[in-house]
Amino acid sequence: MSAEKYVKDIVSRIKCSSSKKKEIKAQLLSDISVRMQQGELLDAIIESMGSAQEIADAFSLDMPESERKIYRKKKIGVIVAAIVIGAFLLCAYVWWVFPKSLNIKDVESVTEEAVDAQVETVVMLLNENDFETLRAMSVDEMQNVLTQETIDKARDPISSDWGEMLMIGSTYAQGIKQKGRVFIFTQTDVMYENVSVTYTITFDENLRLAGVYMR
Repeated sequence: MSAEKYVKDIVSRIKCSSSKKKEIKAQLLSDISVRMQQGELLDAIIESMGSAQEIADAFSLDMPESERKIYRKKKIGVIVAAIVIGAFLLCAYVWWVFPKSLNIKDVESVTEEAVDAQVETVVMLLNENDFETLRAMSVDEMQNVLTQETIDKARDPISSDWGEMLMIGSTYAQGIKQKGRVFIFTQTDVMYENVSVTYTITFDENLRLAGVYMR
């Protein structure tokens, strides 16, 4: 899926005026572009952001009442008649295609302890710039991303001098299942001498590294 298609899907679900939709679309595309420039893969970015419906719901929740009124007026008088054939098969397909959240305890192949340990390992290897080991424990799509150049590009906007690591905080982990594949998304705050960094690290169901984002 392209960034344009993903964002278009999100915007189409938000209940607001056309001008507001354009504003949100530009904002989301800009955010994705920045993260890609920092070395993240598009698939990993989309997975970490969540489904189109989840993001649309978040925007709709904070939408001013004036925007909702514009949306409702636009829909008034429009009558849609639909005949659904094979409803069960359609629902089954939608259930299979769209991402579904999983409690980490429901992911059979991993444990919370294993996820925490893998997050700590990745952070330590990044601190040591040990990209050879990181690539060895990563999915194929990460092989060309895990380089000194791309990681430095992600670090520099945060600070040019992080200092030594002082502490790794608790890890929040969430599972996502889509098209039969399971991914584990984690977020951890790490304290350095001169800066605090939030790591968003993604693994596949075998805890192979599938994405890294720092802010």
